[in-house]
Amino acid sequence: MKAHYAAVKARLEADPALATKVNDTLLLTATGLPVQGTYAILYGGAPDSLESNRFTAPQAIDSDAEYVYTVRSVSTTADGVRSIQAKVAAQLIGHRLVVAGRNCTSMRLTDVTDVQYDKATNPVLLFADQEFTLNSYRA
Repeated sequence: MKAHYAAVKARLEADPALATKVNDTLLLTATGLPVQGTYAILYGGAPDSLESNRFTAPQAIDSDAEYVYTVRSVSTTADGVRSIQAKVAAQLIGHRLVVAGRNCTSMRLTDVTDVQYDKATNPVLLFADQEFTLNSYRA
């Protein structure tokens, strides 16, 4: 699980424009308020499903798995959100991760949300989510 997450994060950070902008959680200031800036938050890590394609086989940690990663693009402007989304999509769509002991499918975009306002922040932050899916099989 950690290897897949690390591979997705490394792929995103391979783009120099994203190298310092990919985080595991919402960035907060020392006072606990969300950071006003343009960055991405990578969610996910555990497989959404585990199966061995055999009716009688029990699940195992190394079973075939489907992973879903959500990347939340955050910015102070809608254009900033779309800019991060474009960079993220360019890095992930069609890319085949390399994870030791696993054969991974190419990553595919499976869902996108509209740009939304987080009205709880002042000034307002904007964000949108992209969901990427890959399948990982025993090598």
